Amino acid sequence: MKIRYVKSKDIDRLKWDSCVHYSGNGVNYAYSWYLNNVCEEWDGLVEGDYESVFPLVWNDRLAGYKRLFQPQFCQQLGIFSIHILSEKRIAAFLNAIPAHFKYIDIYLNVRNRPGKHTMFEVHERPNYQLSLRDDYDTIYKRYSTNLKRNLKKAGQHELTFTTSVKPEKLVEMFRLNQGEKIPELSDRSYHTLHRIIYNALHRGLGFISGIQSKDGELLAGAFFLTGHGKIINLLPSSTQKGRACNAMHILIDVLIRSNAGRPVILDFEGSAIPSIARFYKGFGAENVPYYNIKRNNLPFWLKWLKK
Repeated sequence: MKIRYVKSKDIDRLKWDSCVHYSGNGVNYAYSWYLNNVCEEWDGLVEGDYESVFPLVWNDRLAGYKRLFQPQFCQQLGIFSIHILSEKRIAAFLNAIPAHFKYIDIYLNVRNRPGKHTMFEVHERPNYQLSLRDDYDTIYKRYSTNLKRNLKKAGQHELTFTTSVKPEKLVEMFRLNQGEKIPELSDRSYHTLHRIIYNALHRGLGFISGIQSKDGELLAGAFFLTGHGKIINLLPSSTQKGRACNAMHILIDVLIRSNAGRPVILDFEGSAIPSIARFYKGFGAENVPYYNIKRNNLPFWLKWLKK
């Protein structure tokens, strides 16, 4: 197979996006429009006439040395292909990453399991997914006892479902609640979220849902990215009052009820945090891990900073 490194300005965006669209493991994160909104620089590895593609997001902020990193709000990238992603093809792409990227810390998608003899440090990361193919009653029976109890408690608060939530309102709620506990988020991060949401809504690739009190106060909300047979829980948020009345439990339950019986996957996007993982597992979600690969070829005087 012929794999070449192509700089961003030389990438045929139509062919790139077509590969992602028709690949068996396609995901919205890998489309050129999404990459353009989550990072400043990205190039790619391309097999043949865009039969397989591998986005490489980079910067040179390590004392001028180039590194590959995972951009925010972009859980999985890696190799996307119209061919079978065999161990041989995966190894060929990983070996084709240019040597001038001295530090690599990226996340590959679930179909990109590295072989045993890879030159990278490999770690599995948890990601919980729930098939919505069954009818709602069948899915509900798999809910945990604790979740059923919390849904019953939430039903006592006269909560209502809404789709009339502006992106700015949702992002601001996230910033004031969950965002304060995530130090790596900056003003730029929230501007990125606005761009992602508006671009996805414009393309018909997402929607916002919310739960409000009987007085119309927004208690919980989420932006869901859609496509490739998935509903991705990209930006969930709830206020302190919302958490007290289990508003997020209701929001996810309404989403499941509305989509049950469809051949789609609800992708919860995580989590390695035990309490959040328990919440997702309570709906019957199962862990479908993806892969973090690392390699540090920085000079010795800089290498210890990135350990």
